[in-house]
Amino acid sequence: MFRPPLWGNFIAYADEDFLTFGLLAVNGLLSQAFYHGTQAIEKYLKALALSIVDPGGTFATPETENWIRTHNLGTLAKRCTSIDIFYSQTENLTVLQRFAEFDQFTRYPWVEQIHGNGFSGGDIEHFGRIILKVRNDLPIIRDDYSLGMEVRGHFHLSKKKHPAWDHYHHHAVVALRELFPNIDDFVRW
Repeated sequence: MFRPPLWGNFIAYADEDFLTFGLLAVNGLLSQAFYHGTQAIEKYLKALALSIVDPGGTFATPETENWIRTHNLGTLAKRCTSIDIFYSQTENLTVLQRFAEFDQFTRYPWVEQIHGNGFSGGDIEHFGRIILKVRNDLPIIRDDYSLGMEVRGHFHLSKKKHPAWDHYHHHAVVALRELFPNIDDFVRW
């Protein structure tokens, strides 16, 4: 029986945050959408960093990998530089640091803002660019995670639909496709 790697748990939650991002953004709830977008990036980065430390996903835990508790997107990105210099480029780290700061600012009023007034509609492109890169750098072998299932409409490498498919809603994918016409590139086919 196929068992996904333990770091796959982060992918599952990240996909849910990304689908939520799409629904909220196209309906004009941008602050809430950007919060979920930032959460998605954080979880995708944690999954990638864990996949570097423990590719098989069999031994790394929060106890063995204490860094996993951080919410600092820049710190998480730097843990992924062995995959690609994308994760250490100043432009990307600046965007990630601003996202992390505003993510905290939207939830905790005592957080001091250093990098400006928060998000803008122009950040949607940054979310897409970063999530596309990180999700494609993940060593996913079988993309039967939420985003893959929703975008494809079936299991990875099969045309068989999920047994509970009638309970799924595809509005989130329609929303993401409106924001990111290349949403098919985010998943494995």
